[in-house]
Amino acid sequence: MLTAVWLMLSNMLYSLQLQSGSFPKPLTAKEERYYLEKAAQGDLEARNILIERNLRLVAHIMKKV
Repeated sequence: MLTAVWLMLSNMLYSLQLQSGSFPKPLTAKEERYYLEKAAQGDLEARNILIERNLRLVAHIMKKV
């Protein structure tokens, strides 16, 4: 299960880097609060934005594993 998640995240990170040449810019504190509130209300687009804009952190954590 963990291997499947790791492979999925690796694939997503790789494809995003190819599309833009780098990671998306992190959200500001105000933007992050806004999207966290929307995601808590069930907004899937807000959830996806949070995930995509925090991929730099995900990549950093994956390198440590």
